[in-house]
Amino acid sequence: MPVVRKKQQRQARFWRKLLRLTRGRVTLLRAFQVILTEEGASPFAKVVRHVHDDVQAGRAFSEVLAGCGREFSPSVIELVRAAEHSGKWEEIFQEIADGLDEGTFD
Repeated sequence: MPVVRKKQQRQARFWRKLLRLTRGRVTLLRAFQVILTEEGASPFAKVVRHVHDDVQAGRAFSEVLAGCGREFSPSVIELVRAAEHSGKWEEIFQEIADGLDEGTFD
């Protein structure tokens, strides 16, 4: 069984929060704002702020994630790209969180 690192655990929480908020009909941008409030001054909050600001400026979510260096794995970026094309956000967010929890994604 793969070892799940702190980064993967933190990201799994992020994707689960995003899933639950958007499932509750909170907009993506508002969900980022809520997560930012909960993250406080953590280093990951800077990443979330960058994602929020770039998506708000009109960039595709997958493009923004791809521009975050090694923070998000290529698998996660491709799944988000698939969600953008299919509209199956809930299923994709769940897959990402599960993959991170299982250690499938970096």
